[in-house]
Amino acid sequence: MTTMYFIRHGQASFAADNYDKLSALGIEQSTLVGDYLRQKNCQPDHIVCGTMLRHQQTAQYSLNGELLAGRDFTKISTNNSQWNEYDHQNILAVYKKEFANAQGMRQFLSQQPDPHTAFEQHFVAAIEQWINAKSGEPYNESWQQFCQRVISAFTELCQQQQGKTIIIYSSGGPISLIISHLLGLPLEEFIRVNWSLVNAGVTKIISRGKQKNMTLASINEHHIFDQQNDKRLITYT
Repeated sequence: MTTMYFIRHGQASFAADNYDKLSALGIEQSTLVGDYLRQKNCQPDHIVCGTMLRHQQTAQYSLNGELLAGRDFTKISTNNSQWNEYDHQNILAVYKKEFANAQGMRQFLSQQPDPHTAFEQHFVAAIEQWINAKSGEPYNESWQQFCQRVISAFTELCQQQQGKTIIIYSSGGPISLIISHLLGLPLEEFIRVNWSLVNAGVTKIISRGKQKNMTLASINEHHIFDQQNDKRLITYT
């Protein structure tokens, strides 16, 4: 049976100029998800990481010798940019030029009565504009290209790693798209799934039946955080 553990990265540095690195809390979450994998007796045959720093760091802090059973991480892991997140900064910049960098976004949100709600509303609107955009608009990657990239990566992984246990470190966007794909949901509504995925949450996919169809076994597992009785650990950035 093929078993895939898709792990969203730990909390990134949302308020910083460079979003693509784990916060101190993100490191703590990543370490705990390593504890979760050990509790599940997960010993991966292969590990795949997106090439973003937050993916690499989440893998670094969650994996240890017990999980790897003495194996050399570099010999059973690959980096694959197909598992990278969509370019949210570019999507926001096309939507509203003031959002082209983190400083502009912070300045805008500081003037809103409810910054969290304002961010969510504008972010969803920017994603919807990206999804519905016509060809030729100034996106680094179109919605169609994003979907093709992620679904192709998933299909290739299923074909190449049959019968194995794989851990994939990625982001909320690609994981949400795979969840929507397997559930038969309109891919255009992936953001509704994306918005609910916690940092360092685990989505498990297995093969079932004679046809070896890939099936969701669990989505967004994070009870390892609930066990700590610490609400700080539940984050979404």
